[in-house]
Parts: sequence; structure tokens; C-alpha cells
Amino acid sequence: MNPELLKVPPVEAIDHFRSKGLHVGFDWRDTEAEQHLVSFTAAKAMRVDVLQTLRSEVDHALADGITFREFHTNLEPRLRALGWWGRQAMADPATGETRIVQLGSPRRLQTIFDTNLRMAHARGRWQRIERLEATSPWLRYVATLDNRTRPDHRRWHGTILRWDHPFWHTHYPPCGWHCRCTVTQLSDEDLEEFGFEPSAGPPPDWLVTRPWKNARTGKIHQVPVGIDPSFEHNVGLIKPVQAARRRLGEKIGAAPEPIAAVARRRRLDDWIAEGRAERERMVEEEAGGPQGVTGDGLRGAIRRRLQEKRGAGEVAADVRSEHGGAAAARRIREAASLLPRSWVERTNRAPVVARRSGSRGAYYRATPNRPAMIRLSDNPSVALHEYVHHVQAMDPDLDRVFAQLHRRRTEGEPLAPLYDWAPRERGRRDQYVEAYTGREYPSAGGSQPLEVMTTSIEQVLHTPHDRDRLMTLLEDDPEMRDLVIGLLLHYDPA
Repeated sequence: MNPELLKVPPVEAIDHFRSKGLHVGFDWRDTEAEQHLVSFTAAKAMRVDVLQTLRSEVDHALADGITFREFHTNLEPRLRALGWWGRQAMADPATGETRIVQLGSPRRLQTIFDTNLRMAHARGRWQRIERLEATSPWLRYVATLDNRTRPDHRRWHGTILRWDHPFWHTHYPPCGWHCRCTVTQLSDEDLEEFGFEPSAGPPPDWLVTRPWKNARTGKIHQVPVGIDPSFEHNVGLIKPVQAARRRLGEKIGAAPEPIAAVARRRRLDDWIAEGRAERERMVEEEAGGPQGVTGDGLRGAIRRRLQEKRGAGEVAADVRSEHGGAAAARRIREAASLLPRSWVERTNRAPVVARRSGSRGAYYRATPNRPAMIRLSDNPSVALHEYVHHVQAMDPDLDRVFAQLHRRRTEGEPLAPLYDWAPRERGRRDQYVEAYTGREYPSAGGSQPLEVMTTSIEQVLHTPHDRDRLMTLLEDDPEMRDLVIGLLLHYDPA
């Protein structure tokens, strides 16, 4: 076994694990997959103090990347002190029968360590897969190819299918106890770089199942061949909380239109109203009224208010440089210093690599299993734009506020080329002061307006391409200007 394989965790894995409650269970077969998703459990751990002790050390392993040896060394004396170690008599609550069962042991701890870390990573990895599917839609099954690899998992190695293919509903690793398989997420560019070709289809026998009877419940389950019972699901797709929210959304959608519209738009309009109030106060303080304000004056007022209210300028991006990217790294840190402390602190949980731009120009690229990368030249405005893409990737809820405004104001507008000279850049122009703001990127679920947030924040806090768009926003797009100000001064990540 190699539990150190998942030593460095993604932020999503930690967040998911810490959201779990506790669930007391006698046998692993007593707990459904949905229950595993929302609670931490360990077979035969029938006391809350034992569960809390196990959970605290798993959390330590996830957050700090400790090895199994450290995990075992830390836990064994604590569990012995609680009396949860070795073989003991225990009553089975399902049958009332008292029998000798195994409690704590090195093997049990290794199973707890391995399974919880791999499941948390798998869950967190899927959240990133969904977030990046527009730019990296391909998944590649990767097995550890040695003499302990399951034959079926070896055959699946190298399978490349789109992230939304049904194959991943059942064959998303881990696919069994101590399964060391994983997936890598790839863009079209990655396929070309590594010489990969998408598979013609999933393995021919992927739909073949075998019956498995749960002796605890008597239920018979059809389990895909090559997958252990209770692993035949994609842990990232089990979403009881999201399902409840979806049902609520369906109810709102069925309500009379005025009520439904208010329910959908209330939060967005609150941000705009808060931004409007802040902006009016700053304009009055800075220039004695709208007639005396300038773009530089208002921008300076916004930056000062951010520093006073949110701690902007006190934190910097966690970024390292590669391939001559020292200047780019410096620009990224400068850009981060303009944003609220809470935004940057959250984003710092997934550091970035800065590189000097080449012929391809500036861009942000987030690839699973690698640090995110920002490539740019020595341009402070572009550095802010690309760093905000990283903020966007780390906080999808913030991006959804901008996407909501985009959908509301461009509803019914066709997707079309934004520029005559760049027909592949398609979007919805609306009345954006810069057409690029409305650019949309294709995805399995339609398209995503990923430039609304980045371009609008850049326009408020910097001068894109040496053209001050803030005054244009002040006159031509007050809704977007006030939304940005409201979020900068009041929004905190969940």
C-alpha cells in the first residue's frame, strides 16, 4: 500500500471532510453511500469520543500531509486509553448477538486512513473537474501499474473519455478497498502535448455486472465487474444537499413569475444596492459630488476603502516563479494586494506558478494534479485580470454572482463573434463597455461567461491596456460598476 500517494491535498478535499458530521455504525455494510458522504464513520466505533479521536487525526492527515506511520503513532496510544483497541466482546445492535470483534489495530487504522483520504480526495477532485470542464473536458483513468494492480483496473488504464461520459458514474476511482487508481483531467492542448488520443469508447465490458448480496440488509446489488461493493458510485455525483436545493429551485421556478424573479434576483440586487451606496458615499467624500469626480479619484477612493474595510494590501498571493517568471510573480503579488484579504487568503490555499509569457500571450491555466499557472508579461493590469481568474476558480460562488447578472441582462441575445478579426471569440455583447467581457467558453452544460468577473474587476481597480474604463463604467454601465464595488467591500467566501 502507498498511502503517501495522496500526501498533498486539494482545498476541496479538506473542506468536504470538515463538513461531515459523525455517524455511529457497527458494520460498514450498514451505512449507505449517501450517509458516508455527509458523515464520518468507522465500523465498530460505537462511541462518539472514539469517532471524534479518529476524525481529528484523519483531518490532521488531510490538512498537513502526514504519513500513515505518523497517523498510527499518534492514534494508537489515544485509542488504547479510550479502550478501543484489540479484540473485544461487543453486541451487534442489528441482531443482539454478542461476539468477539476486532477494534483498533494497525490494519484497521490503515484502512481508515487510506479510505477516508482517498474518498475525500476523489470528492474534492470531482469538484475541480466540474469547475474546469469548460477548458479541460477530458478525463484519463490512471492505474498504478505494478504486481499488485487489479487486472481489470490495469485494463482500464489509459482510457480517455469526456468528463460527462456515463463511464465515470461507476468507474471513477477509487474503485475498491485500497485502490490506488486516480484520474487526470486534460485539455485539448494537454492531449496534443502528451500525444494522447481520446478513446473510441469505454472498455467493452464496462456495463457487465455481478450480483452482490448485502448480508446485513438482505438487499441484492448489481455491482460492475472489477469494482468492490460500495465503491460502484462516483462519490462526486452523490449530492443530497444539492438535490434538496434543486428541489427548492424547482418550487421557486413553478411560482408566479414576479415571485420567482424576486427570489432569483434578490441576492444579486442586494450586492448592486450595497455597491451603489458605497460609491455614492465615496464620490461625495472625494469630490463633493458626481460632477467633480475623476476615474483616478474614484479608483483611489475604492482602494483606500478596501484597505480600511477589508485589509487589502496586507496580504499577497502565494506564488512562485518558473522559466524567467520572477517579474510576473512580482506583478501577481502586487495585483493580489489590491483585493480583499479574505479573497486572497482563500485563494492562497492553492498557490500558483508564474511564468514569463511567450508568443501565446497572457493566460491563466488550472490543471488538476498540478499547480495553477499564470503566464504574463510585465503588465500590472493583465496581472490583476489573470490573478482574478485564480480567485474565480477558487470561489465559484463569487463567480456565479457575475454570471447571474450576465444571464439576466443578455437573455435571448444570440451568441456571436465579438470581433471581425477573431471569429472564434464568441459571446454576448449586451452593452458591456468592452466586448470581451461577454465572451463565453463552450462547456457540456452550454457555455460559461468566465470573463465577466475578471474584466469588470480589472476595469474598476486598474486601467486595462492603459485605457481608463472606470469613467466609462460610471457613465455607461453603472450596474456593473456598483456590483463590483459591492462585492469588493462586502463579499466574503463561505
